[in-house]
Amino acid sequence: MKKYIPNILTISRILATPLILYFGIQKQFLLLIVIGGLIAFTDFLDGKLARLWKVKSELGAKLDAIADKCFALSLLAILIYYNHYFFYVLVLEGLISLFNIYVFYKYKVVQSLMIGKIKTWVIFITILLGFANILLDGKLPITIFVNITAIFQIASLIQYVNSYVVLKSQKKNDQLLNKEYLRIVKPILDNKEFKKRKEFPHHYNESVYDHVLRVSYDCFKIGKKKNLDYKALAIAGLLHDFYDKPWQSDFEKKPFFQKHGFTHAENARCNAKKYFPKLMNEKIESMISTHMFPLNKRIPKYKESWILTLVDKADSLDFLFHPLLMSKKIRKSTQKKGNRVSK
Repeated sequence: MKKYIPNILTISRILATPLILYFGIQKQFLLLIVIGGLIAFTDFLDGKLARLWKVKSELGAKLDAIADKCFALSLLAILIYYNHYFFYVLVLEGLISLFNIYVFYKYKVVQSLMIGKIKTWVIFITILLGFANILLDGKLPITIFVNITAIFQIASLIQYVNSYVVLKSQKKNDQLLNKEYLRIVKPILDNKEFKKRKEFPHHYNESVYDHVLRVSYDCFKIGKKKNLDYKALAIAGLLHDFYDKPWQSDFEKKPFFQKHGFTHAENARCNAKKYFPKLMNEKIESMISTHMFPLNKRIPKYKESWILTLVDKADSLDFLFHPLLMSKKIRKSTQKKGNRVSK
């Protein structure tokens, strides 16, 4: 239930919108202050519980943004009738909402900034004071609070725009990286023999093709960032497991040091040289043949070789300890023990 409770609290703010509008029409301002305060508290509570229980999700972030806007805009719509200064708060909040919708539509990203959270709480406080001011016949200096809220809204909008510019730059950079990467590896990806690796199982629920593609791209990005030979990393990353046949289907009895883990790197190097001779050089061949260190006898010679070796290990460990794979192993182990006991 823990993963549902924060979202239920968030949805409660959306469902409360018609109720808030009804109480506003009925001029039940004291009730609005009480209900508004309680609902505003859910904004703090849902985030706190999501972090505490580690159940934060993209859906929760989207719902939270929608709930805040529905709640604030419905209350502001009522207040404008009694105090025209709140019109500026409504317009600014509407602009922020439209801008965030645009960013989400374009990049499928929910922008969440600390100043945005602070701004939301400032709006809630100002709104509650606005209703209190109605009950007190205008005795509160509400104009000051409205101006403070507007300042926070303008600052938030500036930060959201700045965040969008950074996000746009990152996306553009990623697109350029993808294009450059594809130009480097296109001869390999188009090769019929290499495509056969789509049918080679590797780790849990993944083919050799999928595995080497991820390793290759990760190595390429690291190489670009560290000003290393990223082309060699992209090529060697794709071809490091370019061995002849799936090791799962090899039932031939072999000496321990002739098993797949000890030999497939050299096998992959030979195939790489056979099918892609124009792409090969001494560094790439060395990277492929040493990527299984320490199982192979040769120590990685280049910085790029170490990157390939470590990225490949990290990717493999991620799948070896996959929860579904682990549960499958546990079930098999339990079944074997059960069979022994029954015998």
